[in-house]
Amino acid sequence: MTTPNPSHEERITILETRLDTILPTLATKEDIARLEGNMQTMNARQEGKIDGLGNSLLIKFIGAGITIAAIAVAAAKYL
Repeated sequence: MTTPNPSHEERITILETRLDTILPTLATKEDIARLEGNMQTMNARQEGKIDGLGNSLLIKFIGAGITIAAIAVAAAKYL
């Protein structure tokens, strides 16, 4: 526990201890650059999945439309 009114030396010691504890946990420029690279890679992968999903849905939609049209043509023969 700290004293209610620490001296300047005590305050400096407390602050130095905090800095010594916190500084090693902070990210470096290299850490941030690596994270940015990872995020860009993940974004590119996600965009590819979304584009692929969109194309897949379009193909399924067109296929469903063709199927419905074929059913309508077949049904029209019996009317």
